[in-house]
Amino acid sequence: MAVEYTELLNQLKNKKNLNDDEMHLLKSMLTLKTDLSAHIHIFKKFHILDNITAEMYSGKSTENQVKSILTGDIPIHYDYYPVVVFLVLKNYRNQVKELYDFLNRLKGDILKDIITSPYFEGKYIQYLTRLMKNNDAFVSVLISQGKINEVLVKQLAKSTNSDVLFSIANLKIILENNQDIINELLMNPYTPDDSVVYLKQIKYELSLNEALKSTIETEEMDETEEEKKKVPETLKKEVEKRVEGENKEIEENLYQKILNMKPVEKIKLALKGNKSARGLLLKDSNKQISLTVLKNPRITEDEIESLVKSKSTPEHLIREISRNRNFMKEYDIKKGMVMHPKTPLEISMRLINHLYVKDIEQISKSREVPSALKNQALRLFMTKSGAKK
Repeated sequence: MAVEYTELLNQLKNKKNLNDDEMHLLKSMLTLKTDLSAHIHIFKKFHILDNITAEMYSGKSTENQVKSILTGDIPIHYDYYPVVVFLVLKNYRNQVKELYDFLNRLKGDILKDIITSPYFEGKYIQYLTRLMKNNDAFVSVLISQGKINEVLVKQLAKSTNSDVLFSIANLKIILENNQDIINELLMNPYTPDDSVVYLKQIKYELSLNEALKSTIETEEMDETEEEKKKVPETLKKEVEKRVEGENKEIEENLYQKILNMKPVEKIKLALKGNKSARGLLLKDSNKQISLTVLKNPRITEDEIESLVKSKSTPEHLIREISRNRNFMKEYDIKKGMVMHPKTPLEISMRLINHLYVKDIEQISKSREVPSALKNQALRLFMTKSGAKK
């Protein structure tokens, strides 16, 4: 085999220029296990390697030199970026952190040059994807260039970047062929809420089609095509019940997954997690974690409203909600805050002035609020309604 490559290299060496296919072939040779150090001059001739990258290929560069390349202390032309990234993954795996930082500084066009280069096929595109699974710019290029496949989607399903997970949740053609990936995404607490709904719908449709197909095969074949297309209600309910059971199991696994996280992991999740994660972390005994959930940009007004209506919501969350102007713009949240038994009196006394008369009257008769608040509600009701004592 080595002889064949040597003959081919010698043929290419005698050419002044290479066409695209020949250039692709020559670059691809660097990914082989065969040591081509003796033929470095050919790769230099066609500007695939220069002095710096040739040293990297031969493993002669020191760790400090490679680190200096990745940090920019040793400048290299961007044309050599793809081969540098490849050679770090091939020969300098202990520089992965520096490589990650290097790649995260790159823009879309250079990422595209790296991803579409001949170096990144098979195991090397897998290495690269595993490293960059949380970089949405990288994943966008991976998808747009048609380099995505089932193996890579499995890796990306473990991402903690909501934008990445949103992108792969929309790869329906791939997901339809592997329900395990759908389940992996549903068990990922960073998968966006919209994607969770969409994935559950895909899962239900796949299960229904599978059940329908199985039913048709066992029934009489003299049914008309129109009759075959009809889905019996009993079958729908059966599939719904089964899928609901599977989703419940996923929720339980998600609960255990979050329960076993370290506090620092929970805080990161609190800021970026989906609705299921938020609901679990709001109940965490660590106040810092539950308070951080309220800073999650994806938390909805409905979730906040549910919190202020629940008597089990602790005082520290009630106080934090009252400090958020966006939350307090919603009337139902204000009303829930006033009526919540754990709302500090100074907060509820201030908010009651912004309620409708009918709600003030309700509070004046409530047995679940402090007497001072009841009395204030009664006075306000008398004033606003014009009622006589």
